Amino acid sequence: MHTIEPDVERPDRDVVAAFEEIPSTIVSDVTGNVGRTMDADLSPASDGVDLAGTAVTVTAAPGDNLIIHKAITMASPGDVLVIDCDGYTGVGHVGELMCESCRANDLAGLVIDGGYRDSREIAEMDFPVYGRGVNPQGPLKQDPGSVNVTVSCGGVSVDPGDVVVGDDDGVAVVPGEDAQDVLELARAKLESEEETREEIQDGTYLFERNGYDELFEDLDVVGPEDSIQ
Repeated sequence: MHTIEPDVERPDRDVVAAFEEIPSTIVSDVTGNVGRTMDADLSPASDGVDLAGTAVTVTAAPGDNLIIHKAITMASPGDVLVIDCDGYTGVGHVGELMCESCRANDLAGLVIDGGYRDSREIAEMDFPVYGRGVNPQGPLKQDPGSVNVTVSCGGVSVDPGDVVVGDDDGVAVVPGEDAQDVLELARAKLESEEETREEIQDGTYLFERNGYDELFEDLDVVGPEDSIQ
């Protein structure tokens, strides 16, 4: 069954915009480091990428991009297309012209669990794109798909309206209904890390400051004389 849902419940725009100042690592930390960070294989098409926006989700048949074209027309300024192509990199599902259309209509970025093409042109474009691989072969346009349903992208379950945060390190996802709470936690984490940074610059070891020395003492550490020769 294929679904086209035009309506997306988005978090407050100011909250989403505030995530532009939050690194993906911080989002990952404050959301528990589990289940909200996409696979490392979904990498940015260029360096120096910053991404924050609300998800418009897409499921596309591997090798086909007809539904992706439809989704671009449905997205609003500030949205991020999050596309599930089942990890298929046998074709480039999106290319320069599609990304140019996204940029012209003020989308915040595109994340595709699948292949894309025109990598050089996209890398030179001021538009954040993440993908699983590059392939010059073009896709078909004959299969339907779905827009604004729950998808799996980079190993993460993404709902329409979730907040997508990306940078050079990768992509993390915040459930839309938790956006304000996660933002507050992220800001507190950044403040805490700034204090820690100052202590480190004064010579403090993280090993001691964070109590890792106590954890280490609880381990069975053997010396060279105890190892098997």
